[in-house]
Amino acid sequence: MSYAIKKSGIYGDYDLIDDFDLIIYAESLPQFHAEIDDLHDFKSRQAQYFTPSNLKDGLTRSRDNIADIQGILFDLDSVPNREELKNDFYKLMTKTKLEMYMWLTPSAIATGGHENGHRLFIPLSVAIDPRLLGNAVDELTIAFAKAGFNLLNYGVDLTASKTVGRLMGLPLQKAGTIVPWDLPERFRYKVKAELKESGFVPIFGDDGFSGLNAPTVENLASFIAGYMDKHNITFNHGERDNNLTRLIGGVDKAFVGVSDDDLLEALDNVGVSQQLDNPIKDVTTKTKRLLKG
Repeated sequence: MSYAIKKSGIYGDYDLIDDFDLIIYAESLPQFHAEIDDLHDFKSRQAQYFTPSNLKDGLTRSRDNIADIQGILFDLDSVPNREELKNDFYKLMTKTKLEMYMWLTPSAIATGGHENGHRLFIPLSVAIDPRLLGNAVDELTIAFAKAGFNLLNYGVDLTASKTVGRLMGLPLQKAGTIVPWDLPERFRYKVKAELKESGFVPIFGDDGFSGLNAPTVENLASFIAGYMDKHNITFNHGERDNNLTRLIGGVDKAFVGVSDDDLLEALDNVGVSQQLDNPIKDVTTKTKRLLKG
């Protein structure tokens, strides 16, 4: 499949469209990347990026110039235990035989970045219309959770995954980069959502790798804890109302059909309710306004 590539930094248009092979690319890397002194400069001007898409015309970098989506990328921004993530990922690869790749982000290698940040990439068997990207991300997030690999535990940035044409950094070193060891035996994920004239119709089959993930108290608590950590959300005097609005807005983007009772219990489990003056009133007022149900 052809991907849009940027050779150095985030500025300007794409440099080329290439039939990109991640395994060959990973093999060409050094065991360890040189020390990154200035993370911002490295990400802005030096790092190599790709967008798993064909372009409509030329190399113009814009959302409107994305012809299709050929793979799904997840940023895992908060990984408390790198070995635990690696072991969970190996279990997922063994259990599902899905073709997928994982590597460290520049922030995980440099000092002062995200805690052990990782990037997860899943190429698709059939390219999809860019308008289906959000559906595809939701499908895979649910599928992974059903297989025992909960992306919410690792600070996944679902908004970034659903952003058409977002640049994603390529692997930097062999260490920490995991590629399929049995590629001919693996399958590529096929998105089940379909684009109809009347709108988007999510299709869920019986292949054991799809389904609906209810917003349980456990899943809500896990998401809330990760979201608060990633966005440095606290509930000091003078910031409670705004930060509670941000937090519930994040829940709205990640889940559908959240009940007030489950959300209150989840907030209590992670210690948020105890910091609010009137948690029941504060939470229910905002859920009526923010949650779509």
